[in-house]
Amino acid sequence: MRRFLPLLLSISLACLGTLFLLAVAVSDAHAQTSTLPAQQVGGSVALTFDDGPSTFTPQILNVLQQSGVRATFFEVGQQVQARPGLTQEAYQAGDVIGNHSWSHPNLTLLTPSQVQGQLSRTSAAIQQATGVSPTLFRPPYGATNTTISATAEQLGLRPVLWNVDSLDWERPGVNAIVRNVLSTANNGSIVLMHDGGGDRSETVQALPQIIAELQQRGFVFVTP
Repeated sequence: MRRFLPLLLSISLACLGTLFLLAVAVSDAHAQTSTLPAQQVGGSVALTFDDGPSTFTPQILNVLQQSGVRATFFEVGQQVQARPGLTQEAYQAGDVIGNHSWSHPNLTLLTPSQVQGQLSRTSAAIQQATGVSPTLFRPPYGATNTTISATAEQLGLRPVLWNVDSLDWERPGVNAIVRNVLSTANNGSIVLMHDGGGDRSETVQALPQIIAELQQRGFVFVTP
């Protein structure tokens, strides 16, 4: 019997090693099938559009309506003055209209009184078009400081920036815009896109794909 002990011991160790490897393999397989990448976990996302209204705004509104999604439009006062009907249309569709200054300057380069004028004139134009004064404000280029924040607060405006940039303003192509959003969108994301300020045909084409994929991932669309 003693001469078989080494053989039995070798067999036992081999069996234990096999069981350990199987356990590790099962564990790894479970991890791979039960853990999704962060960007695929459901939650809430806010779609925002800057620099409108423009001739591309109706197309974006149509995509949003067909998808049952509401968004936020940070509009330039001069554009609202030129196309008040589009601002009214977006508001009546259930979208939120925000203040994006009167002429889209870098507000940090202006005097306090000039900042006041940029914001107050835009709020007045939006109120005239919709009947409601805006409560959200996005500084052009995301450029802000304490003076701008204080002025906005005095006018009842809450600053809203973004944490996902579609880079659609670069016109990088439809696929690139879709990829820029979907690769970084997570719960609580505020997505920056544009309905004005240039040719936004790529944004119009990318938007249905972005919405469909985010909905498939379990996201719901909110306003910031």
